[in-house]
Amino acid sequence: MNSFFQLFFAWGLLLVFILVLYIIDKVNVIYQSYAKPDLPQTYNDGLFGELSGKSLWDAMSGIPVPGVDAKFVGTLKPHYEPVLRQHIEQVFMEGYKHGKAGTAGVPTNNRMIPTPRGSLESWLPMHHLASIYQAGVDFAKGNPDDVLRIQQSLDQVTAMIYARIGVGLNEAYSATLLIHPEGEENEELPPAEEAFVAPQAPTEPALTHEPTVLQPDLSTLPTAQPAEAVVVPAVVTPVSSEQAEEAKPIPA
Repeated sequence: MNSFFQLFFAWGLLLVFILVLYIIDKVNVIYQSYAKPDLPQTYNDGLFGELSGKSLWDAMSGIPVPGVDAKFVGTLKPHYEPVLRQHIEQVFMEGYKHGKAGTAGVPTNNRMIPTPRGSLESWLPMHHLASIYQAGVDFAKGNPDDVLRIQQSLDQVTAMIYARIGVGLNEAYSATLLIHPEGEENEELPPAEEAFVAPQAPTEPALTHEPTVLQPDLSTLPTAQPAEAVVVPAVVTPVSSEQAEEAKPIPA
C-alpha cells in the first residue's frame, strides 16, 4: 500500500512539474507578443503576387514555378528590371565600401529592395553576386591598371544576368558605377576614378613672346587731297536810323 501511494505521489509531482513548465512557456509567449519593439511597418509589393526571393528569380530566369502562369511572368519582367538593377548596384556599392574600410567579406543572396508599392525580397545566385561584389572591392583600391579588368568583369556578369532573364541591357553598368560612386560627392576621387572623368576642354596656350603687330603699307594708299578753304561770309548787323544820324560827319 505504501508503494502505491509513493508511485501516485511521484506521478503527481511529475504532472505538476510539466504543468508549471507549460504555464511558464505560455507566459513568455504572451510577454514577447506585447514587448515587441515599435518597428516601422513595411508593405510587400503585391504586383509580383507570391513570387519573392529565389522563387522570383527562378520564374524570371525561365524555371517553371508551380501555380505561376508563364504569361504572367512575361508581363512582370519589365517591372522586375528596376528591382534587379537596384540589387546589382547595392551589391557593388557594398563591396566598394567594404574595400575602402578593409573589411571585405561575402555578400548575401537575399536583399530587400524598395519599390513604389512597398518592398520586395530579391535573390541572385552567389557566383554572380561574388563577381559584382569583388568588382566593387577592387575598384575601391584605386589602381589604374585594374580599371579595364574591373570594367570587363562587371559588364560580363551583368550581361549574363540580363541574358538569363531575357531582358535587354540598354546601358553597361560600368558606364555608371565606375564613374563616381554615390555618396562620395565631397571626397577626392581615387586615381581609378579620375581615369573615367570627362576631359576638360583645351585652353589656349599662353604667349611666350610679344605679338607682332602688322603695319599697313601707306605707299599703296591714295594721296589725300588738301581740303578747299571754306569762305565764311561776314555777318552784317543792321543799323537803325538814329544810329545812322549819329554816324554822319558834322560840317565845319
